[in-house]
Amino acid sequence: MSLSRPATHAGSWYSRNAAELSSQLQTYLNNSKKPIVKNSRIIISPHAGYRYCGSTMAYSYASLDLNENIKRIFILGPSHHIFFSNEIFVSAFDSISTPLGDLKVDKDLCSKLVRKKISGKKIFSFMNQDVDTDEHSLEMQFSMLVQTLNWRKVPLDNVKVIPMMVSHNTKEFDMSVGKILSEYLNDPSNLFIISSDFCHWGRRFEYTGYVGSEDELKEATEEETEIEMLTSRSKLKHHQIPIWKSIEILDKHAMRTLSDTQNSDRYDAWKQYLEITGNTICGERPIGVVLAALAYLPENSKVTFEWPHYSQSSQVQSLEESSVSYTSGYVTIQL
Repeated sequence: MSLSRPATHAGSWYSRNAAELSSQLQTYLNNSKKPIVKNSRIIISPHAGYRYCGSTMAYSYASLDLNENIKRIFILGPSHHIFFSNEIFVSAFDSISTPLGDLKVDKDLCSKLVRKKISGKKIFSFMNQDVDTDEHSLEMQFSMLVQTLNWRKVPLDNVKVIPMMVSHNTKEFDMSVGKILSEYLNDPSNLFIISSDFCHWGRRFEYTGYVGSEDELKEATEEETEIEMLTSRSKLKHHQIPIWKSIEILDKHAMRTLSDTQNSDRYDAWKQYLEITGNTICGERPIGVVLAALAYLPENSKVTFEWPHYSQSSQVQSLEESSVSYTSGYVTIQL
């Protein structure tokens, strides 16, 4: 019997009405005015409710090089509800239901990945279906992907997806996964979507990181010292810039870390940035897995990160406030 993952967050995180949802997402795509970018094979997209981040997501999806030759799309997201380590969960469903149409899961590839072992240890496992349906980081990509496929006139039946959930991994494990996934990065018929919000700032997120300038952050990076965490004792009037601007500096430095670092060093630079800043980028681990895969591309490959849009849910001015940052990114690969 064929099993389809239900759209469990429809009606709460986004509309369950197909016409309303399609109109909303298409408006975001149209407003982005972003043309397809040739060889844009990876995107980074936020995963909040569409009314919060849909306009930012659209810049990523509009950039994606969706064409008639695309056969498979890997979708990697973080786990918000359960902890696991040194294992990647793949979908156990046959298809993905959305209000806009269904996506086929590449069950053959999922089964192939689950059978893989390195040094006698499994790398991939099938996701528990309750865990899958509870998680929003993957689901929030599905409807936007369907809308974009319809917009680009790529039949849904032509493309299969491989949803993957990532939690806590060692570098050694990430590199093992990256080596496996690099085989698919080497094939232009495969695309990758990384589901990630950026900074979650505020006491409710247990993160109050602050830097007064880009130079201050660069100095902390060079000296490998952690940045300041604001507390109730912090005298904000003595700080040079408002909190929301500090958050922007932290996020944009993360983007530059990914953009400016050489491919072979990008994974380590990413992890160093996270250690120094503590930035609460909830998709940082799926990003790490894909960085590991990029490290195995041929040496003459040209990998370019671009960041067409950035937004924050609110402009934080005090410790009593909070915000979540959203960024759209895409990666072009020329082999």
